[in-house]
Amino acid sequence: MPHAQTQLARLHGAQGGAESYAEPRPSGTSQLAFRIADISFGMTACDGVRMVLEPSLRDFAMPRAASDECDVNVKVGLADALKMPTRKALFESGGLWTLFAEDGGYRLNFLRSFPGETPYKSAWFDGHFRKGELTLSRQFFDTAQAIYPLEYPLDEVLMIHHLASGKGLEVHALGVADEEGRGHLFLGHSGAGKSTSARLWQARQGIRILSDDRIILRRRGGQVWMHGTPWHGDAGIASPDAALLSRIYVLEHWPSNELVPMPHSAATAEIFARSFVPRHCPGALSFALNFIEELAREFPCQTFRFVPKQSAVEVLRDARD
Repeated sequence: MPHAQTQLARLHGAQGGAESYAEPRPSGTSQLAFRIADISFGMTACDGVRMVLEPSLRDFAMPRAASDECDVNVKVGLADALKMPTRKALFESGGLWTLFAEDGGYRLNFLRSFPGETPYKSAWFDGHFRKGELTLSRQFFDTAQAIYPLEYPLDEVLMIHHLASGKGLEVHALGVADEEGRGHLFLGHSGAGKSTSARLWQARQGIRILSDDRIILRRRGGQVWMHGTPWHGDAGIASPDAALLSRIYVLEHWPSNELVPMPHSAATAEIFARSFVPRHCPGALSFALNFIEELAREFPCQTFRFVPKQSAVEVLRDARD
């Protein structure tokens, strides 16, 4: 993800490395808010921290007054240094973050993946990831510059865990709304062709691309909606728009274009394999499995074997009609 490279570059610069991060930053503010998939996130800073949204979030920004209450509220502060918990972690990402149980909620620690170092930021959230406190280490952050405290991967990790409390599901997918507003969900691991397919669809009139890499699914009024996210792929498409889900496909490169129907059991497994689910939390896992089983029953699910050419779009248009 592009956010990860940005975060590491900025931390390297704060440590006085040979190649410091020199992108100009706005003066910032002590309050920020944004909305993704109809879920609002609010941040309030103290200790002189000034905040700014990342460029990919500008279309998701919302105004925030001091008395506003968002769905997820985070207080942001500073500490001279942060320590790693001595207890066993609930989950280790194998990369930047580690999750611990703490005080009826969860502790998230973020490191640059260097052995033995202290966290550069640490956050505690309640059990439903609705309220939390984020602490940034002065050892790693240049507080003379405005910063985005929830920078990747924290913003996405926070969203995934909040959704798991019965709100919805994030999937690894391309989301396309056709000329009639029908939502087509193209599931795929990295390299499956999501961004390539997005570019093919972009060439057509009246098409909306919600995201070429991450889509959030939520049920509202008995219908399932696909929501765009700021966490885009190689095509760089990130929209705050939404569309009613109509069909589900699993992308697969192939010498020719063809649609292969999937039975319910196979569709459930394929969707789950491309979902972002907190597997360390039994309640979250149960909700996600039920949500996915309902998706597989309600919507046509097919494997879309395709050639990365415009003819692939035509196959889907013909099948839809």
